[in-house]
Amino acid sequence: MKQRIQAFRRRQEASRWLRLCWMPLCLVSLLFTGGWFWLMYTGGNYPRRWILPAALFTLGWSLALTALGGLLPRIARRCYLVVLGAALFALTLTHGVYFNMFRKFFSFSDMAFAGDGFAFLDSSYLVVRKLSVLLGLLALGLMLLSAFAVTAEQNRRRRLLTALGGLLLSALVVGGTAFAFLRGGDTMIWDMSSDPAVVYENFNDSKAAMRLLGLYQFTFRDLQLALFPGGETLDEAELQEIDDYAAARPHADNEMTGLLAGKNLILIQLEAIDTWMVDYMPNLQKVKEESIVFSNHYTPAYITAGTFNTEFMVNTGLLPAATGTPVSVYTRNTFSASLPSLFRAQGYTAESFHGSEANVYDRGAIHENLGYEVYHSGSDMGMADYTMDSQLIGAFDDMTAGDPFFTFIITYSGHGPYSDTNPIYLAHAEEAQAAATRTDGNYVYAVGHAMETDVFIGELMEALEASGHAQDTVVAFYADHYNYYMMNDALNMDIKGVDSLNLLQHTDFFIWAPGVAPMTVEKYTSSLDVMPTLANLFGLDAPYGLLTGDDAFSDDGGYVFFNDNTWVGSDVDRSAEILQRRRISGLLLSGDYWGQ
Repeated sequence: MKQRIQAFRRRQEASRWLRLCWMPLCLVSLLFTGGWFWLMYTGGNYPRRWILPAALFTLGWSLALTALGGLLPRIARRCYLVVLGAALFALTLTHGVYFNMFRKFFSFSDMAFAGDGFAFLDSSYLVVRKLSVLLGLLALGLMLLSAFAVTAEQNRRRRLLTALGGLLLSALVVGGTAFAFLRGGDTMIWDMSSDPAVVYENFNDSKAAMRLLGLYQFTFRDLQLALFPGGETLDEAELQEIDDYAAARPHADNEMTGLLAGKNLILIQLEAIDTWMVDYMPNLQKVKEESIVFSNHYTPAYITAGTFNTEFMVNTGLLPAATGTPVSVYTRNTFSASLPSLFRAQGYTAESFHGSEANVYDRGAIHENLGYEVYHSGSDMGMADYTMDSQLIGAFDDMTAGDPFFTFIITYSGHGPYSDTNPIYLAHAEEAQAAATRTDGNYVYAVGHAMETDVFIGELMEALEASGHAQDTVVAFYADHYNYYMMNDALNMDIKGVDSLNLLQHTDFFIWAPGVAPMTVEKYTSSLDVMPTLANLFGLDAPYGLLTGDDAFSDDGGYVFFNDNTWVGSDVDRSAEILQRRRISGLLLSGDYWGQ
């Protein structure tokens, strides 16, 4: 009997211990997850004082998430802990994959184009640091152990009081940290790169935001912007702010204004064709040698969908929405000042061509809303394989049907994944292997893909000559982004001779214009400058003062800003100007300025 009583007491003690330990186990798991992720992924040249708010936000949210579990009955609490642990593991894994691919963190706003991105997903892209997986699994194990420790109901009143106390304490920690660190007005606007309030409010530099806020507050802010984007209509103060901005940026005619007025234009967005790849593209290289070349051109990525990122900027002169804007702003807003709309106002036809189907990135609807009369997909053009750019030439008659015409073409063949089984590479494997000057990484595969795009360029130029269009048609080329399908930025930087990810975004932009002598423009330009530059050359009635970029032949601009708000091309502090341009562009887009 005595042994039974002792065994019963031991079981009671064990049960009491288990009832008490689920909470510290959950808290430790949350703190561990936030801590290891922050330490592993937020290296960078950011102020050390940001360590404190990140730590406090992590502590506050860990307390809150733990306390929420305490409000639930036993079965629901177990389910909550299992789901919470699995969700955090999936979130850190997703961030890791994104960071490896794009050097930025995942945002819920990326989900707007997630379905289209998944269509191009390849297992070779899913690379994440092994240590982060191991640490994530360890945190998940702690959370599952916490769920296992939830046994028979303990004192309900004590549990609820403990949970409510935890929530109150977490609110004080999170709210106090936000009050202490995220209030605006204490820092001059030109210090925005190190001003926590500006980083939090704009939330366009995910690396800075993650370092400042930690995993949990970052996720909260991201969800907040995704669910409540705001800005559907512009109030009087915002309209006045836009008017003042435009008035301060007048555009004067220059020696290049209207130089190409009345000529046809074929605008070609080169998918993933990096600067060094042009060396293996003799047709494109020949065109470049005869062109107006912008030698310091960059294609900054402001959203994860790199191709659409640049496509939208070139067509509108505005920034795509980095956070919290529904796809409907692209499909329903009025874009009467877009490039195709401006050309059509001058009597041009405007049509777009790309191998992918109209539902990918919703291009069919978006292009039509931007002002294109029709979007021609690969199936529309009769392409047997939409990935092979050489088959685009079959739609040449449609590309040149107007009088005059504006034709927008997006190539495809530079796209990954790269492998020795990809049909694009196989079509040029022997030639690529013979021509490539190095064999490390995906270099040879990229060369083969570039050669396929070059076949189309050669065919296009020959067809323009044969059809009699060569003398009255301008062909402009630009890349949508640097070649991140190489899946090795260290190799990319070595190839391009640069030492930073921002400088890696140096790409090509040049304009082949019959009758215009080749020239090199050394002024710094970006994707945002393509539209105003073309508008000036063709004498279009563009609202230059409202555009985020500048006419490259004007006295304005001359610098490029990146997603982290740093810039190249100017020794003058551009912080305040960058902040203003980003804000006005956001207002014009989210507030549907031209539709009001």
